[in-house]
Amino acid sequence: MKIATLCLFAALLSPTLLLAGLEPGEQINLTIRGIEPEEQQKISGVYRVGESGGVRLPMLDNLVSARGLTPEGFARAAENAYKQAGIYSRPAIEVDVVQGKDQQTTSVISVGGQVRRGGDSPFRKDVTVIQAIDAAGGRNDFGGRNLYLIRDGKQTCLDFTNLAHKSIVLKPGDSIQVEQKGVLDRWKGTDEAVEKLMGR
Repeated sequence: MKIATLCLFAALLSPTLLLAGLEPGEQINLTIRGIEPEEQQKISGVYRVGESGGVRLPMLDNLVSARGLTPEGFARAAENAYKQAGIYSRPAIEVDVVQGKDQQTTSVISVGGQVRRGGDSPFRKDVTVIQAIDAAGGRNDFGGRNLYLIRDGKQTCLDFTNLAHKSIVLKPGDSIQVEQKGVLDRWKGTDEAVEKLMGR
């Protein structure tokens, strides 16, 4: 009787124990509801668990810890983060793993340097340079004129004051770095390099 009881207890526990926790390098698809549709578009998307085990979500100053959590556990943690920050009162978040840590990451873009909330952001079709920077909270007080777009291992210097440069459409895997402003804050790039990037 005892053996049968133990086996039944183990069977009931096994689904929970077999759920693998999230690890750095994995990609998750996050869907948020319970907020305005325009806000949903800003938040819902694909995110990557960073090397620290956290995920950078829009409008949150701090990373949301994901390491070791199930997708459902991370969804609850993300909901609590938005509530505690006073951003959303009743967010409803769902999370699914879309890519393992050993697979190549191609569906995110990275924004760093002199921005308010740097990190990986979900890639969306037709997203532009300025939209990606805005999603990272915009330039901080030290953000300068020079932006570096890194694509396929090649770096191109863009001018933040040039509307055409800011309107360049990004591709999966692109990385943007905002340089710290200098004394003169002159653009360091060339028209030829930007035109080549834009396919002209």
